[in-house]
Amino acid sequence: MRPWVAVVALWEVLRAAAGRSPALPSIADQAFVEACVRVHNELRAKVQPAASNMRYMTWDAALARTARAWANKCIFEHNVYLSQKHQCHPNFTSIGENIWVGSHQAFYVADAIKSWYNEVRFYIFAEQKCTKVCGHYIQVVWDNSYKIGCAVTLCREVAGIRNAVNFVCNYSPGGNVLRRPYIEGKSCRNCAKGDTCENKLCRNPERDKIIYYSRWHPPWEFRIVCDEAWISLVVLRASLMFLAFVAVYFIKKHFTNMHMST
Repeated sequence: MRPWVAVVALWEVLRAAAGRSPALPSIADQAFVEACVRVHNELRAKVQPAASNMRYMTWDAALARTARAWANKCIFEHNVYLSQKHQCHPNFTSIGENIWVGSHQAFYVADAIKSWYNEVRFYIFAEQKCTKVCGHYIQVVWDNSYKIGCAVTLCREVAGIRNAVNFVCNYSPGGNVLRRPYIEGKSCRNCAKGDTCENKLCRNPERDKIIYYSRWHPPWEFRIVCDEAWISLVVLRASLMFLAFVAVYFIKKHFTNMHMST
C-alpha cells in the first residue's frame, strides 16, 4: 500500500468513528437554550392551583457550565458541590438541580422537563404533602427560582443504561425547602414591586438580564474537549509521524551508498 493511501484510509476510519457518535446540543446551542427556558416557563405558567407570585425564568451561562461539568461526570447522583459557596456559581449560593437519564433515542428536551413536572400527580398542594416522588416537580415550579442553566451529554453508561444521555438542569435560587412551592392566587397578584406580568409570570428587567460570566468555570471541572478540531489535530499528527517514518525508510533504502563531496 502506498503511503498516501494509508494516510487517507486512517483519516476515513477516524472520521467515521467520530461520525457514529450521536450529536447532542452544546450549552451554546441557541435552540437548546430556548427550549429549556420556554418549556420551564410554560409549565410554571400552567400550575394548578394558579400561582400569584411565579417568576419568569431566564438562562444563566454559569449554571449551564456547572450543569455541563456535572453531566460530564456521568454519574446518576446530585452534584456534591451544590452547597459549597462559589463552587457552582460566582454569585448565587442557593442552587437546585434536576437530572434526567435515558437512552439517546428517548431524549427530547421538552419530554425530559415534562417528566419532572409530571410528578405533580404525587403532590397534594392543599396539604403540602408528597405521596411518592415530588422533588423534581417542586423545583420546576419553585416560585423564587428565576435563573436556569442546563446541559446534556452522552455517557458510556449511567444508572445501568448503556450509551445513556445525561441531562442536568441547575436553578437559582434553589427550591425544595419546607414550604409550598408558590403562593396560590390570581396570576401575578403577588409579584414583587417593579415587576410586570407576562403570560401569568412575574418579569423584571433587572432580574431577567442575561449575564455570560465569560471568565468563570466551576473550580472542580475537569474537561477534555474531543470535538472535530481535536480529532483533526490527532489525525494530522499521526499522519505526519507516519509520513516521516516512510521518508526515513525511503531515504535509508535508496540512498544508503550516496556520498557527498566538496
